Amino acid sequence: MPAIRTEKPSKVGESSSAPQKVKSKRKYQPKDTHESGVLPGVQKLKAALRQTRRLLAKDKLAADVRVETERRMKALEADIAQAESSRTERTMSVKYHKVKFFERQKVVRKISQATKKLSSDELSPKSKKKTEAELHELRVDLNYILHYPKAKKYISLFPPEKRQEGSEASSSTADAGKTDAQREEVRTWIRQRMQDGELDAEPELHLDAKNTADTGKKAQTEWVSPSELGSVKTAKKVKSKVEKPAEKPESGGVEGDAFFGNDDEDEDEVAPGHDRDSEDDDEDESD
Repeated sequence: MPAIRTEKPSKVGESSSAPQKVKSKRKYQPKDTHESGVLPGVQKLKAALRQTRRLLAKDKLAADVRVETERRMKALEADIAQAESSRTERTMSVKYHKVKFFERQKVVRKISQATKKLSSDELSPKSKKKTEAELHELRVDLNYILHYPKAKKYISLFPPEKRQEGSEASSSTADAGKTDAQREEVRTWIRQRMQDGELDAEPELHLDAKNTADTGKKAQTEWVSPSELGSVKTAKKVKSKVEKPAEKPESGGVEGDAFFGNDDEDEDEVAPGHDRDSEDDDEDESD
């Protein structure tokens, strides 16, 4: 007689009567962009800006609401500009990452060769001076690669040579001259920052120790062309001289308005001669 399989009643009872555990679904909580310091997407910011402008277009709007809305509109415009700038920087970083990598390897190799050559005792004073100048220019090139303006189209230090004939050759020569001028502008900007101490004079020493994008100082500043560099510095000096005397805390509202005057000053002016009411009383008593 074949064996008959039977299930234990205890297990059957437990399986039927045991309550099933329901997994609690956690609600998604979006992060507060202001607290985290991360800006939302450009499209969301533009949608919020459109909504803010629609609110300002209304005729019947309270004065305090209008002021607050205008303040919000300015903040949104600044956030949009920052978000678009960050997006451009990311695009440029990904696009030119490979080119920068190979150029950096090439420049670092040349710096190593020049340093090794300088350590040799067989160099004449003239050759040593020439090698030192070459080493300085190579370090400028390395800083050029590491700290090139993020939002600017990268101009290669070692462009591929294209052999063309006829009219195409003449047009390519004109374009090459324009590109060379733009490259030299950025190199002049990098060289000036090295002289000011904003960039390392020996950047090859910090390639392995730290991130190449930041060598302990503020690596990226606003791009200023050499033609504008002198005027910008002059404007900063004049601005600092003008702003130095006016370092008093500003008071807003009615208290800071000259129209309403200062009640404390009025009281001080009356105080030396005692109170005006007391003077009138003295006159009445004398009469």
